[in-house]
Amino acid sequence: MTGTTNYKNIINNFVGNSKAYSLDVKNRLTNLFLFNNMGVVEELMHSRTFNSGELGGNESIGGLITNLVGVPNDLFQRVNNYYTTLKTAISAETTSIQVSFNTLNPTDNEKLYIKETLNKTLEHQFEYMTNNLLLVVNSLRKSQFDLTKVVDKLNFITVNAYDGYYQNTFGGLVTTQQLTSSTTTLIQAYTGDSLSLSNFITEYVNPIFTRNYPAATLIRGIEYLFFSNQVYTNKSLSFSFDGSYEEELKKLIRFREDQLYNNLLKVDENGFKGIKVRTKRGFEPLLNDMIKTWINYDLKFFRPRITNGIETGYEILDGQLTSYTSDFNIEFGTTTGATAQNLLRNNLRERTGGVQDNKFNFKLERQLIIS
Repeated sequence: MTGTTNYKNIINNFVGNSKAYSLDVKNRLTNLFLFNNMGVVEELMHSRTFNSGELGGNESIGGLITNLVGVPNDLFQRVNNYYTTLKTAISAETTSIQVSFNTLNPTDNEKLYIKETLNKTLEHQFEYMTNNLLLVVNSLRKSQFDLTKVVDKLNFITVNAYDGYYQNTFGGLVTTQQLTSSTTTLIQAYTGDSLSLSNFITEYVNPIFTRNYPAATLIRGIEYLFFSNQVYTNKSLSFSFDGSYEEELKKLIRFREDQLYNNLLKVDENGFKGIKVRTKRGFEPLLNDMIKTWINYDLKFFRPRITNGIETGYEILDGQLTSYTSDFNIEFGTTTGATAQNLLRNNLRERTGGVQDNKFNFKLERQLIIS
């Protein structure tokens, strides 16, 4: 049997899923930064799996061995360990906030108030952060799965010049179609669009969110992770930073809170529901110096990583990926050759059943495990 297949729909599905995936990456990472801090984004991107594989066919036809974002590895275990470490430090009064506060010779009631304030904030922030991270990871996982389903099929077609399908829903017998007319136009479209997607991920996403936040994994760094989005007071507009960040600071103030800052400086002369005025006078400049470091870090990377980074990269990609209006008609003839049938059968088996490895190719959504 002979015939003609139009591959316009599948190449447009690739374009659409590439744009949807990239937009999801841009939006999820940007919002995670805006509502949390840069350190949380860095932890998400620090160690990942299911992030490498073949895109655009293979190297023999101009395809790529490249990277997607993948799925975080050990992220929630790390966050849980940070939470436990910080909770222990609060109890021992060894956080940077408490060490600075205790230099002012506060009363026991004031110390207890600060400890309770930090513990209450930590519990809220731990739940808030883990919920946000879970939403981001699940979304990226789903959009990557949708993309790679199309990638795996197009890889097979463009590399092997075969297509086909199971003859029934239970697998087994296959109908193998050998593509008999030129696939050059399809290959050029697929490899070109794959290169655009790869450039976005490898230039504007994966390499720029390295874990460099202040005192990463140490107590001071963990305080930044859990507390820094709760200290964005309007008073910070008068702080001196390393550069000119007025617009970026105003934006972060809109997205973040000042509750912890206000609670730490709340006044109660009895020391039960706040601290004394005398203590506040000494503590406020110490607290300001501490949070300036946190705020400065996020401001320093706002433009290079977000505005001029992932947002600019997506704009470039969006301009490069456009749906095709012309047809991609390719003639085929069915073949019963054992080699061709086995090649197709193995590919269909991998696409429908998945492959147990760390690549992004041939993965069912349930195999993209959030470890």
